[in-house]
Amino acid sequence: MKFPLINLYIFNRDKPTVQVEDIEGLLQWDYCDLEGLPPERIGTREGMPRMTDKGKPAPNQYENLPKTFFATNGQEYLIENIIMYRPSR
Repeated sequence: MKFPLINLYIFNRDKPTVQVEDIEGLLQWDYCDLEGLPPERIGTREGMPRMTDKGKPAPNQYENLPKTFFATNGQEYLIENIIMYRPSR
C-alpha cells in the first residue's frame, strides 16, 4: 500500500495492526522514522490550540517518504508490502 505522510504520523501515534505480504499473522506497527520530514500539520497557531485551529496537512504528502517501518517484534518491514491495516482502538 501507499500511504501519505499524515498517515505515517497517525500510525506512529496509534500503532495499528498490519498484515504484511508473505508474513504469517498480524504485526503491531511500532514506528517509522520521520525525522527530517515536514510536520504533521502546518498553519496552526502558536500557544493554546483551539478545537477549530488544527491547521492542514503538509504539502507533498507522497514525496521522499520512508520505505520501511518497525514492528513491535523489532523487525523492519517494507511499507509497500502492507496489504491490510486495522486501527488499534
